[in-house]
Amino acid sequence: MLGIVYKGVAFPLLFTMLDKRGNSNSEERIDLINRFICLFGKQVIESVVADREFVGEHFKVFLLHKDKVIKASHLFTRFKTNEFVHYNKIVKINGQLCYLSGCKLNNKKGKQDFLIIVSFNKPEKAQEEYKQRWQIEICFKAMTSSGFDI
Repeated sequence: MLGIVYKGVAFPLLFTMLDKRGNSNSEERIDLINRFICLFGKQVIESVVADREFVGEHFKVFLLHKDKVIKASHLFTRFKTNEFVHYNKIVKINGQLCYLSGCKLNNKKGKQDFLIIVSFNKPEKAQEEYKQRWQIEICFKAMTSSGFDI
């Protein structure tokens, strides 16, 4: 499901019914984003906010200033846990110029996770925008298990 948050309320915008249990895979998530771009254009996207399952194995970034591709998480490994930072250079993801912000986290199992936010402008607002993700979680729960039962 892809939703938008407006004035603190999430609205489902696009979704794909899967004929399986569990999460979508990277290809299915990429297809959903591409559907959005075909319908509305990429210029309307301020940021993409997603949970950790969204990333999958395809979250690589091209560093223009180094002319190389790396895993996005490598940009944030040197920082302290829970230290939120903005990567100070523009990068490319799937040919699109963007900014990255993020931090290193410890998950419930004691392993490292990364919170990484892709934005196309105003990277200084990335953390504030990420907080809106919770509204999408509430909407998704209502749509799937505690309301519409889709």
